Parts: sequence; C-alpha cells; structure tokens
Amino acid sequence: MKKTTKHLMIPAAATAIFFINAFLPVEILGCLIRGLIAAVIAITTGVLGIGAAVRAVIGRVRGDENSAIWIVSAIIFAIPAVYIVLTEI
Repeated sequence: MKKTTKHLMIPAAATAIFFINAFLPVEILGCLIRGLIAAVIAITTGVLGIGAAVRAVIGRVRGDENSAIWIVSAIIFAIPAVYIVLTEI
C-alpha cells in the first residue's frame, strides 16, 4: 500500500463516511442509529488521530522524514471528533 493511500485516503474516507452519515435524512436510518454511528466513527477516528499524532511526535524526535505525513493523518482523523464537539456547544 502506498504512503498516499495509507496516510491520506483512509483518513479521508473515514471522515467522508462520518459526514455522509451526518447529512443523511432522519427517515433513512432514524435519529438514534445515525447518532450512534456518528459517535462511534467520531470516537474511533479521534483515537486513531491521537495515535497518529503520537507516532508523528516520536518520528519527529527521531528525525524520521515521514513524520509530516503522520501529522496530516492526525489532522484528518481529528475532523469528525472536532465537529461533534463544536456542534454540541
């Protein structure tokens, strides 16, 4: 698997699935199911984002040239969790 696929497309796909679920009409899945799916995706991508950020920091300390792409992955993974937090305020 290429670096681009692993670090950009997979996080972008998870974020896209979150927003597709968020903007579905209530009549398709129902309010409870949509909310649970959104919460699971947001929690999962949030945890993966934290893991990617830790990996980026460790790589930056060790001088790894791939640490920048891990940072981008962490930012993309964090988008659904940030969206959930900001819409609940």
